[in-house]
Amino acid sequence: MDVSAPRQAETVFRQPARPLRERLSALIKEARERARRRRRRVAAAVIVLCAAAAILVFGGFFNTGGGSGAPNGATPPSRPVLTPRATAAAGLVANGPLTLIANHHVPGDDEQIAAVGVFGATGRVFDCPAAKGCYDLTAFAWSPNGRWLAFAADTVGIPSDYNGLHLYNLATGRDVRLSGRGVLELSWSHDGSKLAYVAAFPQWPGPIYVRDLTSSAPAKLLNSGTAGRDAAPTWSPDDRRIAFATRTVESDGGRHWSISTIGLDGTHRRFLARGSSPAWSPGGRLIAYRGACGRIRLMRPTGKRIVPAAAVPGACAEIGVAGPPVWSPDGTHIAMPTRSGTYVMDADGRHLRLVTGESGLGTFSHGLPAWQPLPKR
Repeated sequence: MDVSAPRQAETVFRQPARPLRERLSALIKEARERARRRRRRVAAAVIVLCAAAAILVFGGFFNTGGGSGAPNGATPPSRPVLTPRATAAAGLVANGPLTLIANHHVPGDDEQIAAVGVFGATGRVFDCPAAKGCYDLTAFAWSPNGRWLAFAADTVGIPSDYNGLHLYNLATGRDVRLSGRGVLELSWSHDGSKLAYVAAFPQWPGPIYVRDLTSSAPAKLLNSGTAGRDAAPTWSPDDRRIAFATRTVESDGGRHWSISTIGLDGTHRRFLARGSSPAWSPGGRLIAYRGACGRIRLMRPTGKRIVPAAAVPGACAEIGVAGPPVWSPDGTHIAMPTRSGTYVMDADGRHLRLVTGESGLGTFSHGLPAWQPLPKR
């Protein structure tokens, strides 16, 4: 293992943050430049595509029962989108491929959700083609049975009617557009019935919403008492509580993050620890999060800290590298995206390794990797 890699990631984390206006300007400039490159690549085929699009539009009109069809082939939900049986795992699950948002080596400068393979190579799982109006992916999550993807697409400075929150079935190619609002940090409940996410784009943090996929009702605001300053929702194993982070601005201008849990009805909020990016383990016994020094800490759902033997000695006593933690479906591994690539370690902090040079963060820096759950044989 290259021990210099974690130090490099740590150094990136500790660089002083640029002013918000400067960061937003750089973000907009990067997104616009990527979009210009894409438009140049598809411009030569505009006439042919327009003719094909006309056929598809009329075909979509009749196939969706009139004008209720959403643009670009995504169907709007007019009734409950899914049944829990369609997304819930039937039994124990195993770790499938680690997937992430990839854009470094994608043809046409498009983004895609890709699986990490041997020697860090990535293979396509889902394309986000500019020709379809899908420019940038901001977040994604797997259904508990690994058959569906929830993902969010968005743009800066370039309007697109494909933007918003989608559900995608890998087997059938069915694409359901749930809403057109900006979404970050998706989290799918263990029973497959709900999605939690941060409704904040391009600014972050923001309010957390919970969408019931078994109902046609709109998403509900999580009444945390700090809506607009919340981030990183993650479900308890029984889906009755959500852990999340809240950013607090002090009177002197200083900022810090804290982690809490809360019931879905907004009751029984409980402070756990100072830190950010919580991730509840599949078994429910641990919550991984970013500690004061930027790397990973572990605690019980009660807030009691657990220090693994592999933790770096010293005041921080943290494991891994400076990136938000993501648990594997079987709870044995933790992934961390950083600007220098995506790392994986054992749940106790041992065997840290770089698995790909792709950061998985996406253009807007809030993407997270995720293992595809597979039925355990």
